[in-house]
Amino acid sequence: MIRAAEEVLEYPMVDQDPLDHWTVGRVTLLGDAAHPMVPRGSNGAAQAILDGRVLAARLAESGDPYQALRAYETERLAATSRVVLTNRVNPPDALLREVYDRTGDRPFERIDDVMSPEEIRRFSESYQAVAGYSHAALARP
Repeated sequence: MIRAAEEVLEYPMVDQDPLDHWTVGRVTLLGDAAHPMVPRGSNGAAQAILDGRVLAARLAESGDPYQALRAYETERLAATSRVVLTNRVNPPDALLREVYDRTGDRPFERIDDVMSPEEIRRFSESYQAVAGYSHAALARP
């Protein structure tokens, strides 16, 4: 069944305001159920992987599932909320926006003619830090 565009727009799929909690008793949320976000740069999938990594670690290190779920939520809720809110003003594709702004959407031969490698690295590292997948963050157990 094909729906009208107006009907589809009534049900936004992504970018909901962050929740204040994910866990009730022995049930918790992770991935898109916990933190739907604009699907740019695979950030939703990456956050779900980080959720799973933290949840598995907290369950493995704790004999109390309630405590493990609370620890997981404490660690990940603020981090994913930061990603959701940052994406509203500075999304992972901000680099593309910057190139567009600088070139006026005119063709160019080399990205180095538009932006220095240092600038590209800063854009990337800035988003990696917010999203939690910088080298330093991923090196932590």
